[in-house]
Amino acid sequence: MKRLFALALAVLLGTLLAAGPALAQEAKAKKEKSIPNLVGVWKGTSDSVAMGALGHVDAAAAPTFLHVDWTLTIDKQEGRAFYGTKASSRAKETVVGVVDGAQVTMADDDGTYLGKLTSPNRLIVRYLEAGKASKVASITLYVRERDPEADKSPAAAPAQ
Repeated sequence: MKRLFALALAVLLGTLLAAGPALAQEAKAKKEKSIPNLVGVWKGTSDSVAMGALGHVDAAAAPTFLHVDWTLTIDKQEGRAFYGTKASSRAKETVVGVVDGAQVTMADDDGTYLGKLTSPNRLIVRYLEAGKASKVASITLYVRERDPEADKSPAAAPAQ
């Protein structure tokens, strides 16, 4: 009886040890698949209040309400990290960021962004810039112009 129990235990342990690497690989693939792809061109208009020396609009000595059109271009993403540019009609800045599920965090030359993906192609972002030279509080809903996943689908057949 003891031999039968030992044999069953050895078979069970051998099966678990053999399955371990496969299960770990499957979990890693699932985790990587769940990372949202942010690459693309996103556009939105901000609702902001700002003052001071501002790079994207005229300087303001007192708090001023602003609405600025933005283009956020995510050029490259590797896993959870990405980079690109944020541009208005007057200036352009490099942005770097990370994504954790639906949460997006970014930084540019003088401020930080906290965002949330509300769908694969909609991103709401709060921007804060604090300092003696300028202050900004802003919120922008960005909509991706086109989904890069759509670019992977086969081309439509030409009309006959």
